[in-house]
Amino acid sequence: MDASFTAFVMVIALLVAVGASLLLVGYFGTLPASFTFGWKNWVPTLFLPVIGPLWFTWRHWSDFSRPGKQLFAGVTLILIAILILYKGGPYIIDRMSVGVK
Repeated sequence: MDASFTAFVMVIALLVAVGASLLLVGYFGTLPASFTFGWKNWVPTLFLPVIGPLWFTWRHWSDFSRPGKQLFAGVTLILIAILILYKGGPYIIDRMSVGVK
């Protein structure tokens, strides 16, 4: 059971690490660029860290499709990690508690 728990934790950690890295790269790719498009673009990008950059890249997709894809992939990976954690976590704990008794 130790191997399955280790694999479970490793998958969650890798998904969160890669997702957070993609979010940071996408955010740092859009934030400086949003300043050139005026205050109506940089205010949401600066103060809404995930939604703002996604909104900015959606509005300027022809110029910022790569950071937009990075942001979307990062959000997707983190959501998958959360889904696995909440759906698979109780199952793993139930299997581990059988070995403890």
